[in-house]
Amino acid sequence: MKHDGWIPTACYQCKAECAILARVEDGKVKEIRGNPRGRGKACVKGMAGVSLQYSPDRITRPLKRVGERGEGRFEPVSWDEALDIIAAKLNELRDKGEAHKLTASFFPHSITDPKWRFLNAYGGFINTALPHCDSAKIVAFIKTMGGVPNHHIPPAWFTVPPGGIMLMAGRHAFGGLDDAAVPLDILEARRRGARLVVLDPFFSEDAAKADWWIPVRPSGDTALFLGMINHIIAREMYDRDFVENWIREGDFDKLKEYVRDKTPAAMSVICDVPAADIRKLAEMCAEAPSVGVDSFKGIMLGQALDFGHAWTIFLAITGNIDNPGGQPLPDLTPLSPVEPVPAGPSLAEKGFHVTGPDREKFRNYSFIMEPTWYQAQAIKNGGLKVLINSEANPALTEMGQSEWCRAVTMKENGAYKLELLVSYEIMLSETSKYADLVLPDKTYFERWELLYMPWWYNFGQGVLLRQPVVEAPGECRHSNEVFIELGKRLCPEYFAFRDDVEFYDIQLAGLGLSVAKLQDMGGIWSPGTMGFRKYRDAGGFGTPSKKIHLYWEDLEEAGQAMPRPGLAPEYDADAEAYPFMLVSYRSIFHQGTGQWSHNNPQLRDPVSGLYENPALINPIAAEKLGIKDGDRVTIASRTGEIEATAKLSQRIRPDCIALHHGFGSSIGRVAASGSGVSDNALIPDAGTTLDWQDLVGGESHVSTRVRIQS
Repeated sequence: MKHDGWIPTACYQCKAECAILARVEDGKVKEIRGNPRGRGKACVKGMAGVSLQYSPDRITRPLKRVGERGEGRFEPVSWDEALDIIAAKLNELRDKGEAHKLTASFFPHSITDPKWRFLNAYGGFINTALPHCDSAKIVAFIKTMGGVPNHHIPPAWFTVPPGGIMLMAGRHAFGGLDDAAVPLDILEARRRGARLVVLDPFFSEDAAKADWWIPVRPSGDTALFLGMINHIIAREMYDRDFVENWIREGDFDKLKEYVRDKTPAAMSVICDVPAADIRKLAEMCAEAPSVGVDSFKGIMLGQALDFGHAWTIFLAITGNIDNPGGQPLPDLTPLSPVEPVPAGPSLAEKGFHVTGPDREKFRNYSFIMEPTWYQAQAIKNGGLKVLINSEANPALTEMGQSEWCRAVTMKENGAYKLELLVSYEIMLSETSKYADLVLPDKTYFERWELLYMPWWYNFGQGVLLRQPVVEAPGECRHSNEVFIELGKRLCPEYFAFRDDVEFYDIQLAGLGLSVAKLQDMGGIWSPGTMGFRKYRDAGGFGTPSKKIHLYWEDLEEAGQAMPRPGLAPEYDADAEAYPFMLVSYRSIFHQGTGQWSHNNPQLRDPVSGLYENPALINPIAAEKLGIKDGDRVTIASRTGEIEATAKLSQRIRPDCIALHHGFGSSIGRVAASGSGVSDNALIPDAGTTLDWQDLVGGESHVSTRVRIQS
């Protein structure tokens, strides 16, 4: 344990996990700053982490359910009893040949994380929030370019040359941060002469900084990009050298034929952007020295796989793959494997999405992790028996959250269909009300983690050390420690190392590093460089042909060998009964439905933070409905109904209603005292509307139809 002073570690107020310095005085965290070795930035969420660290709502002992699920009644138990319960259930599941019916829902800080290792060794699967917003992008990048995709981060805006284009499609980089340095990089790129273009039905903070805001119709992004692709090809403005040398033979001809009728005029009807603007944007991008496109992580898109496909095609034909200001391909840090390496089960063979009655719908699609939005249906059809939840809040995060809550309380022959629900918590959450066991987790100021992800914003090789700077209260244990203990009980051959620190030491050995050396180096190791056009020296891309694949043969049967231009199917359903589209947005004060920002008194302060969550409605629409600013209104969808305060705003299209994503918690003295409703209560759950979901990564955060009335 470090002593007083400025101690390097990693933030976890959101998924960006920026490098920070924590000032510790008398064993207490007093202040947070950005770590200069990690670009030196911390946002307001990160700096407010101190307030949450000492919340009186912290859980400090394991809790066992004593009532029915949903009642939230618990009694303290020992760690031994809690671990015995989990190990017994997992042994029982594995003995029945159903280890694959375990999933752990967590954010994979590192692809070498001990939790990931345990699941691979035991035979279960990872279930993370990534399939909500990034899976389509990941799959599109893998299919088109192969190799490791960039998914958690935007393009390298700090490399954009003068005249480059930064194109944001539904991304709220100034609100839903993926790195505290991103906003400054965007602004500095603009000072160098780059241009920022924002495609979004909502006038976000990004749009306020933009050179051009284009209020595209919700889920119209694919059509807009296809219109640009058509115009660029018709005018022969594409990057001829890249197309001839790096796109698979025959694919460009197939693309030309496919987009022949996808003219700006035709696509304008779908995306509600004037054809002249589509042509203008296409010509700007074709003439620019670079174009970077960023999306997801802020507003999720219906038909997300189609958009991811169109997006990668657009980047390819304009030559913006692995170039300064374009879409970089990351380097990989050569960490040493911890032998023996567990192979893990086949997601395509045993995943709960392909073992239930909906298997035919999924058979054309590939996933990198188990889709979170299918949890409720998996419980209903018996494909999910044990759910271990860590750093996630599915009772408030899932589409159709009430359906998730109903699914985890469903019984068969007097027993719950989901046989065990475990939730690691810092303080009680909506999800914990349904848990059989609530385990007291450590905060990011109290635990060890080696953060290795090849998609960090620096794009070069690198590792970041999260180290404990203060002692954890009571009996708190980090979830990694518990998974290692379970591994020693259930899969001991894969967990012969002593603890998490020794595990990380083995991984770091190939770099000539150790946890102790990383501490001495300030917690960060990275060459601090990034290369471009690496595919030239590597002999091509990671696809079978070593070229860019524009045409996806494996999705011919599903009609998605090329991106479909239409709006999400739910856009046209019951339009008269539900005339508005729900649009979710984010802000710098709040990140998702987790406890870190939702229950933070500084971030929820009514003066300096974000206290309430009004429904934004355009004055034109409000006048027609007789709704005035400050009125209490009811917003209803096919899935649910909520009440909110109306706020008239020009920031939203007249055919849309906007709600801030991530509100609605009723637990925690801060969250429960603030005003706000959950947008997920209105969004259809995947279990009952699977035909409306993009099976890879799309949820209806911009394509749910609603009505509003006072």
